[in-house]
Amino acid sequence: MASSELDKRAPMAAAPIKYQPDGSVDWGDMWDSFCVLACEGGPPHRGTMLQAQTDADISSAGYCFAVEEICRGIDAVSGLRAVSADPGWIAVACRSAGMARWLAEAIQAENVAARAEHTRLLLPVGDYFTLKGEIKNVITAVAKTTHYWGDHVPAEVKQTLELQAQLERLRARVLGWVGRRAA
Repeated sequence: MASSELDKRAPMAAAPIKYQPDGSVDWGDMWDSFCVLACEGGPPHRGTMLQAQTDADISSAGYCFAVEEICRGIDAVSGLRAVSADPGWIAVACRSAGMARWLAEAIQAENVAARAEHTRLLLPVGDYFTLKGEIKNVITAVAKTTHYWGDHVPAEVKQTLELQAQLERLRARVLGWVGRRAA
C-alpha cells in the first residue's frame, strides 16, 4: 500500500472529549460528524474487540462509575434509556427487536461486544473501564450506530428487520410447542 493510501479498516481516530461547565463529559455534543460504519465499509471504532467483564466487582466504585457514565452517555447521544443488567452488561431499551438486533450487529462491527435480546441491546461494562478509554468506546459506538439507524437506514429496511424479528419469535414459540408435545 502506498504511503498516501489509508487503510480503511484501521481503527478510527478518537474525537477529543468535550466537557460541560460542571466538569462532566458533554456526550451529547462530542461529535461534529461520523465516519462510515464498519459494517458499511468504514473503519471500526476500536482495533480489538471490547468484551464485557462478567466477573467484574459490581459493588466497586469503578464499576458503578462506568455503569452510570455509560448510561448517561447513551441517553445523551441516542435518547435511549440504559440501565445496569447482568454483571458486565448494560441493557439499552430499543424501540423494536429489529432495531436492537441491527444495532448489536453494527456495534460488533465497531469492535465493541453487543447482543440483542428482544427489544434490549446489551453492551459491555467493567470495573476497569476508564472514561477516556472503554467508556468512551461504548458511547461512541452507540452514537455512530444510532445516528446511522435514525438518519440512514430506510423505513422499508427497518420494517423488514422487525418482521424478521417477529417471525423468529413465532418460530421459537412453535418449536417450543412441538418440543413439549414430543416429550
